[in-house]
Amino acid sequence: MARTRRQPSERILIAGGVDDLPEITRMLEDLPVNAYGQVYVEAALQDQVRVLPAPARVTVIWLLRSARTSAVSPLVFADHGEALAHAVTGWAAEWCLADCDPRTSVWIGCADSPWVERARAAVQIELADAGQQVQVEYGG
Repeated sequence: MARTRRQPSERILIAGGVDDLPEITRMLEDLPVNAYGQVYVEAALQDQVRVLPAPARVTVIWLLRSARTSAVSPLVFADHGEALAHAVTGWAAEWCLADCDPRTSVWIGCADSPWVERARAAVQIELADAGQQVQVEYGG
């Protein structure tokens, strides 16, 4: 997602876990000032939350696993990647519409989570089905 600050605005989705923060921060710093979109960061605890350098029209939402119950019955709190996957698929349900924005850039980290892997595939399919130009990058 490397671009200069002079390029036109496009919608972005950046999603990852706390292990992805160096990459997420770099991407946010590289966004043009007129970028708009959503950033989701999953963390285990409130202590991991920090302010990120996002342009004014980019919203950063922290998803705390310790504040969410899991869909997996023996788990007390949300599993690694579970909250992030729900956020990403919810975003897709709202934004992956036919004849919507012509360009969407998506970066999804948390690659070691099966929850997120399924969500990543669903988002890519929904964007393509909506006829949008898609750039989906995967994080490590």
